[in-house]
Amino acid sequence: MPAYVLSQGALEPFEADIERSTNEANPTLTAQTRLYGTSLNCEQAVQNRSDPVGISYSNGKGCTTDSNVLILDPVSEYGGLYVGYYLDQHADYSLSGVGCPSLTNSHLFLAIWGKSWHENPEASVTALFCEPSYWTQQVNATLTAPSMNVSKVVPLGPRLPISDEDFNRTAIEYVIGTGAQAVSKRADISEDVSIINQNANLAQLGINGTTTNMIPFALGLTRLPPSQYADPHEFASSLEQAHKLLHALAVQQLMSRDDNDDGQRPGVVGGSSRAIIVIRPLTIVVECLLGFVTLLTLALLFHTHSRPSLLSKDPASLTDIIGLVAKDPKLYPLTACQRPEGASLKSESDRLLRPRTETQHRSSSPDISEDQMPERGTREPPVAKASQQIHGVRPIEMSLVVGVAFVSLLLLAFSTIIAVKIYANKKKGLSLPSHSALINQIVLNYIPIAFATFLEPLWLLLNRLLCTLQPFEALRHANSRSTSSLDLKYTSLPPQLIFWRAFRGRHYLLSAVCAIGLSANLLAISLNGLLETNVLQISTDRNLTRRHAPMFSHIHRQPDAWDYQYVAKANFSDGVALPPWTTPSSFFVPFAVDAESELGQVEGFRAVTQGFGSKTKCVRAKFNDTAFITGQKNYFSIDQVTRSGKHVTCGTFATPSGGQNKSLAAVEVLHQMRPLDVNQPDFGVNQPDFPVGSISNIESNATQEATSTCNSLLLAGFLRANISVPFNNTATEHTTIDPDPKILRINSVSSLWMLCQSTVATARYEVTVDGSGRVLLAERAGPDAEDLGSFFPSGIQSTLLVNTATSILTTGANTAPYWHNDTFTDSWFGYFIKHLSNSTNFVDPATATPVFEQVAPYVENLYDRLFAIVLSLNQDWLADADKGTAIPGSLLIPCQRVFVSRPMFIITATLLALNIVVAMAYWTWRPKRMLPQMPYTIASVLNMFHGSGLVKEVENKEDWEEHWKFGYGRFVGTDGKPHVGVERRPFVVPLDA
Repeated sequence: MPAYVLSQGALEPFEADIERSTNEANPTLTAQTRLYGTSLNCEQAVQNRSDPVGISYSNGKGCTTDSNVLILDPVSEYGGLYVGYYLDQHADYSLSGVGCPSLTNSHLFLAIWGKSWHENPEASVTALFCEPSYWTQQVNATLTAPSMNVSKVVPLGPRLPISDEDFNRTAIEYVIGTGAQAVSKRADISEDVSIINQNANLAQLGINGTTTNMIPFALGLTRLPPSQYADPHEFASSLEQAHKLLHALAVQQLMSRDDNDDGQRPGVVGGSSRAIIVIRPLTIVVECLLGFVTLLTLALLFHTHSRPSLLSKDPASLTDIIGLVAKDPKLYPLTACQRPEGASLKSESDRLLRPRTETQHRSSSPDISEDQMPERGTREPPVAKASQQIHGVRPIEMSLVVGVAFVSLLLLAFSTIIAVKIYANKKKGLSLPSHSALINQIVLNYIPIAFATFLEPLWLLLNRLLCTLQPFEALRHANSRSTSSLDLKYTSLPPQLIFWRAFRGRHYLLSAVCAIGLSANLLAISLNGLLETNVLQISTDRNLTRRHAPMFSHIHRQPDAWDYQYVAKANFSDGVALPPWTTPSSFFVPFAVDAESELGQVEGFRAVTQGFGSKTKCVRAKFNDTAFITGQKNYFSIDQVTRSGKHVTCGTFATPSGGQNKSLAAVEVLHQMRPLDVNQPDFGVNQPDFPVGSISNIESNATQEATSTCNSLLLAGFLRANISVPFNNTATEHTTIDPDPKILRINSVSSLWMLCQSTVATARYEVTVDGSGRVLLAERAGPDAEDLGSFFPSGIQSTLLVNTATSILTTGANTAPYWHNDTFTDSWFGYFIKHLSNSTNFVDPATATPVFEQVAPYVENLYDRLFAIVLSLNQDWLADADKGTAIPGSLLIPCQRVFVSRPMFIITATLLALNIVVAMAYWTWRPKRMLPQMPYTIASVLNMFHGSGLVKEVENKEDWEEHWKFGYGRFVGTDGKPHVGVERRPFVVPLDA
């Protein structure tokens, strides 16, 4: 249904700013508005049969029709007639013209239904006098945006009648009764059709053609067997449904959103949206963990602020630590080789630092007395000499075994992600792990996050170890400045946050490890979004039943049918989908489809089937324009040669009308060529436009071969002219032509003529359709067939198919070419060309005659499109398939599948690759074994400076000298004994020297 229209009536329009109101998908609008509708009050007519075919009808209230109202075609089984009140040239009958002239009956109409009097003159008919009433009702309406289709209506009040002052009921009843507006206006042929021609469809039901729109609409809406309409109640109900629909469409066209007097009204905007579903068990676990972490954080905060601290500065670097010791008289003896009388260094260290150093290694330096400690200046630089091998320690986390395991884990994760990506692409997604949302959430999201969460503390541990050992690694070569070793503050912040410090200190491995540690959070995010679910059509092999064989058993046509033009108009200008099994270029032999399957709802069907189309080629043609305009003989003819080699003259007759006294006029012509008898003396003079197939009226002796040869040619033309009639001539504007063509004055004329010929093209296609047969995708599965004999058995030639389709299109397209001095087109051909080209240039009389190279492709494309539509509406031309004939195909069933997100895959793969590279670099260039114990505590750090003169120097200096260099190695301590620890050059020798 169109916007704001439902079967009971039409709503007063309203709308809302959807983008500002909601972000939901498929939004709905709900508000109070008014519903406008109509009802019919029908009464059976009193019938008076004066003779077998003459019946008068009376409503018993002063309206009695004449007995000459004939409704039934002698060749049809059933027939119907709708007789409105108003008299118009488009209507055969009217109540005002057959016995009901009183204005009190101006809103009545008479509807008649019955069997053919030819078969049974005494057969009864059903006749109803009906009068419509119009009402409005306050309702609460829900619309679906953006189409504004009505989804729900809730009445809020009674139906109130509408007065004639508020609603012009006469106008709509005039249109329904006569098929034309009371006041005519210029429009395209698609908008100016007074009677919608549905005779072909009615004839298939055994119903005669009707001269009004109401009866076919009533039959189409109810679709009952013809015999049931003899029931007055059924007949009245079908008429009411048709009247309601036509009234609703009329109201919808008349009303606009600007007609509201109140401007704004309260309403509700709703709709469906994708929501985040919270899994309750997991939510409880997360909430408990968050609560536990919060309590621990508060406890740590309380403990930190309540605990007393005697530190004078932050022990963030090695310099800061020995500075604290040097200025503390209680700790100074540990590094300066001083102790109370009779106490050893070990016992004094145990006494002062017992809580910190119980698990630390014993110092290898011998105990010395204070009086044995030489002055700093009297010490000589040590001489490098061989000594016992020093076996350093290294944390187990830095062992090669752990490194190999860690890198292997990263390589396994990287390979798994690559394999999943390749497999998902190959198999068009992965199956869901389970039907349980909880399990799917765990497998697709939580396990990947857990892996990234597991990596983060590992990198944090490796980062912390490297931060701790980096100053000593810098001292290993005994050539490091304080800024690169002793003054490094790598342990004062969380390891990930010292990236910039490490980068500035040129410790690039450490900065890389810091970056990887930070990227673990990004890796968790990317892994969380790596696997996503989406609905995909899964193809399942299935044999599909063939409905028709790919061959034509017979070819015929219904006379005077315009369904093809209606379908093309709806598709070209209104965007309505093409008929089932049809694309703009081809029609496909149907196979059976069923939207239900044991596997679930089926969204599509795919199979290889035969496709038929046409290939049209146009060439430029020339002939006498004056003869065409005036109707003189021989205005166009062309000699052709039949297949047997015989010559035949082909031509056509049609003289445009309505061109008199139009300074600028245009006409579009489309005709099928026919065999002509050029030997007749009146050949070509004012010949009528004979219906296609009536070749005997043109040439009685034309053979089928000659007819086929001529019918395969299509004449198309575009003319511009200035035509006038002398002042004393009495010819009217709309006469076809004056008997004496010499009175026409052709002031100027220009034209473009072309001759087009089509051939049948057929090939095999892999076609995907939905449950209604609408083509979703069509891909060629083979070349065009060269031999068409197998598709046209029983003596039928492929040219007959093209010729019949051409005759169908040209009969409706241009029965009488008509001049126009505006851009409105009076022919289907001109209308289609205008819409197909999306321009009025080809039909505008103010523009130059179209150029052949520009307009010919549109003419060729138009015919190919119309040819496919003709085949789609005449599927009965195809032969029936043998019962049980099946073709291999597949069902397209929507299924949730797991896919690898491309952006998340790129991020994850990149991060894992960087993890692998950095991990390999970490274990390749990890710090060497040189420390006797790991510097985890202040006591272990102080042990590195035992006997070093740096303790005394830092006591007297705030900063180290800029030119000083430091190292870790062998040196002679302030006690004159050899030590291994931290000292400055030149008092230290590297361990590997």
